[in-house]
Amino acid sequence: MQENTVMSAQLDAQQLPRQGWLRVRASDRVMLDAIFRQYGLALGRPIKHAVEEHGFVLLPLDLPLPDREPEAAEGASFSSAQILIAFTSDLLITVEPDHPIEALRRAQNRFGATGEVPESRDALIVILEELNDAMQETVAQISQVLTNLADQAVDSSGGFKMEGRQVGVADIAQTAILLGGAEELIARTVQGQLMLERAARWVRRSGGDLTLDYSTALSDIQGGRRHARFQHAKVRNIQQSLMTTLDLKQNQIIKVFTVVTAVFTPPTLIAAYYGQNFANMPELALPWGEWFVMGTTALFALVPLAYIKRKGWLR
Repeated sequence: MQENTVMSAQLDAQQLPRQGWLRVRASDRVMLDAIFRQYGLALGRPIKHAVEEHGFVLLPLDLPLPDREPEAAEGASFSSAQILIAFTSDLLITVEPDHPIEALRRAQNRFGATGEVPESRDALIVILEELNDAMQETVAQISQVLTNLADQAVDSSGGFKMEGRQVGVADIAQTAILLGGAEELIARTVQGQLMLERAARWVRRSGGDLTLDYSTALSDIQGGRRHARFQHAKVRNIQQSLMTTLDLKQNQIIKVFTVVTAVFTPPTLIAAYYGQNFANMPELALPWGEWFVMGTTALFALVPLAYIKRKGWLR
């Protein structure tokens, strides 16, 4: 079976192949119209679930794949790759986004190594394997991001930043926001792995013998999904740690205000007493009366402080 990777400028509707792999850009309306006229497939519309039309099986994929752009090399950056696959036992059609997808290029290179495209379902298994490998790279980058966020969570619970400023609630909130973004990305990754697994099962359902190892490909996809869910568990653990730290910091703030209130309440009562306009206050006439009041105020402030310290409430 000869390789068929076709651009709309090279073929018209009468020349579209009946065998091989036909790659189409989602923005190429001319080619999509030609496919509709020749095969009866309307591939330009949104398709949410796997369906069978005109002898083809249509499989939508929405995968968060890592970017390959130079400016994204130092950090984790991902883009959504929406791919529509239509296949029969003879022909494989992929409707791809305008930006190039590295996994599909690798799959095409694997075919080029032998000089021919295998039977369409075997070709689809190769494509699913490459897409699964790309998803594994996504999970690996997410894992690195989570490692960095875990370090931030440790700093948040540990005390002080490099400049000596104590880590506060705002720092914890920023880490929590980043964790929320990571959790959303992991959820999309798990959904993408489920789409790949469903596509692999449809290949098996379509019948016929497969020369490639279908079971290995399906196991790899399922293993990738388990890995993604493990990362989701890591997110939940870090979030739980942050929430515990936040509760402790809030309790610490409340404890400080409670101690301050307990220490200054007795002096406040004394000040309120001597602020009254009584007609006769004999201690005011004593030469040491002022020192007596000051000492009494200090004593009443230190007594609750000593009691709180003895109970260990200052730790």
